[in-house]
Amino acid sequence: MIKTPEPNYNSKLTDIIIQLEHLRGRSVSSSTSQQIFVQLKNLFHIIEALSSARIEGNHTTLAGFVEKRARKSENVQNEDESMKEIINLMHALDFIDEHIAAMPISRDFILELHKIVVSGLTREGDDHTGGFRTKDVSIANSKHTPPSHYDVADLMRELIEYIGSDTNSRDELLKIALAHHRFVWIHPFGNGNGRTVRLLTYAMLCKKGYIEPNTLRLFNPTAVFAGDRYKYYDMLERADTGDDTGLLDWSEYFLSGIKDETEKTLRLADSNFVNGKLLLPAISRLNSAGVLTRLETSTLERAVRKKTIKAADIADLWDKDVVPSAVANQIKKMRDAGYLATLKEGGREYSINFIDNDLTRLVLDQMEAEELLPIHVDDLAKGRTE
Repeated sequence: MIKTPEPNYNSKLTDIIIQLEHLRGRSVSSSTSQQIFVQLKNLFHIIEALSSARIEGNHTTLAGFVEKRARKSENVQNEDESMKEIINLMHALDFIDEHIAAMPISRDFILELHKIVVSGLTREGDDHTGGFRTKDVSIANSKHTPPSHYDVADLMRELIEYIGSDTNSRDELLKIALAHHRFVWIHPFGNGNGRTVRLLTYAMLCKKGYIEPNTLRLFNPTAVFAGDRYKYYDMLERADTGDDTGLLDWSEYFLSGIKDETEKTLRLADSNFVNGKLLLPAISRLNSAGVLTRLETSTLERAVRKKTIKAADIADLWDKDVVPSAVANQIKKMRDAGYLATLKEGGREYSINFIDNDLTRLVLDQMEAEELLPIHVDDLAKGRTE
C-alpha cells in the first residue's frame, strides 16, 4: 500500500503546496488572443517533448528541430530517429489534451501513452510496445534494482489505485510527486519509462486543474528536470530509500520546480508581455537580418498590435494611395510565406503566424532571454553541449 507522508506544518514544502493551491485557484484573466495562445501552446508542446527526449540523451536542439520543421518536408519525422522520438512525444501530449477531461488515468491510458512514445523507434523503442516488461531490468548508473517483472502488474495496479484515490486538496500535489517517483521505481517498461512518466505527470497535473490545455494555464512540467538531469536522477535516488525524509525531499524538489514554472508562464496571459518581449522583438530581428521587407515588417507589427487585421487595416502602410489588388497581393504573399494565417477557412481576417517559419526560432530566442525555457535554443551556438 502506498502511503502519503505528512510534511511538517512549518516546512518549506508545506509553504510550496499552499502557494501552488493559491495559483490553481487564481483565475487567469488573459489579454493574449486565442490565435496567439494556440501557437504558444504549440511551442510549449515542442519544448516539453524535446526537453523530455533530451533527458534521455537525445541531442537534438530546439533550433535544429524547428528549422527542420520549417522546411515542411513531408518526411521530416523520418529523417532520423531523434526527430521521430520528439514527434512521438508531441503526439502523446496531443492525445492527453484531447482525452484527459473524459478519460480516467488507468492501465489502458498509461499503456497507450507508452505505445505512442516508442512507436516506430529502434534504439529508443521497446520490443513489448504498449505492454509491461516481461523480463527483469537494471537502470544504468543507479543503485536501485527495479522489482521483478512478475510483480510489475500488481505494483502498477496499486499505483493506479493510489493516483485515483480520494484525497484532500493539500495532498493532491504530494500524490502527483510521489506517483512520479513510484512509477520510475517500478520501471514498468523495457524502455521509455522516463518519457512515459513525464507524460503521466503532465496528465495528472491536467486532471487536477494545474494545467488546463485549452486555456493559458499551461506550463512544461518537464522543465523542472530538464535543466539539470543529474539533479533529477539524484533526487529520485534519494526517494528510493522509501523513508519519509527521502520522499519528502523529492516532493519538495519536484513541487518547488512546478511552482517556479507556473509563476513564469503566467506572464504569457499578458498580451503586453507577449507582444513587447516576444513577438515584436522577433519581427524586428527578422527585418534586421534582411528576411522581411519594411512593408512585411510593418504588416506583421500591425497584426500583433491589433491582434487581427483585414486588408483595410494595412492600406495606410504604403507611401501613396494603393489599389486594393496590391494590398490583397501583399497579404497573399505573406500567407504563402506562412507569416499570416486566416482566422477561418476562406476568411479575410488574419493573424500573425510564428509556427514553422523563420519567426519560430526567434520567438524561442526571446523566450529563452525571458527565462521561459528549461533548455537552450541552440547549445552549440552558445558553446554548451550535453
